[in-house]
Amino acid sequence: MGYIFGQTKQVYRNKLTAKFKENDVDLSLGLYIIMIQIDLNEAVTQQHLADHLQKDKSVVMRQINALIEKGYVVRSWNKQDKRKKNLVLTPAGQEALKLTRSLARSVSKELLSGVDDEDQRIFEHVVQRILENGGSDGNSMLNDKIKI
Repeated sequence: MGYIFGQTKQVYRNKLTAKFKENDVDLSLGLYIIMIQIDLNEAVTQQHLADHLQKDKSVVMRQINALIEKGYVVRSWNKQDKRKKNLVLTPAGQEALKLTRSLARSVSKELLSGVDDEDQRIFEHVVQRILENGGSDGNSMLNDKIKI
């Protein structure tokens, strides 16, 4: 199972990276996923992202800094806790996310060619169950109905 998931992720990453390059988008799959999570959560912090993505906080911080340097994300003060900063997409980040979502949908459509709706629904259900069994917090991109 691990090998199949690994190969599938690699195929998707390679196709998406190629599609981004064709369209002059300078983002990796990891940065794209972080932008989606920021867009979905108005009050998201670096710690929340690190927990949700199951990544080390320092890795997420480097990725956030890369998005800030590109002008796609800014840090803003958290209204409830002044010690925390929320991450927010800039207008340029919103535009980049709109484009990348469109490109990602086209990659997904290409890779799912020949897979009927029922098979796709079953696949998503099985993956969701695996995530739940693995201790996922249940807030996966499948739950968010994001097709990447």
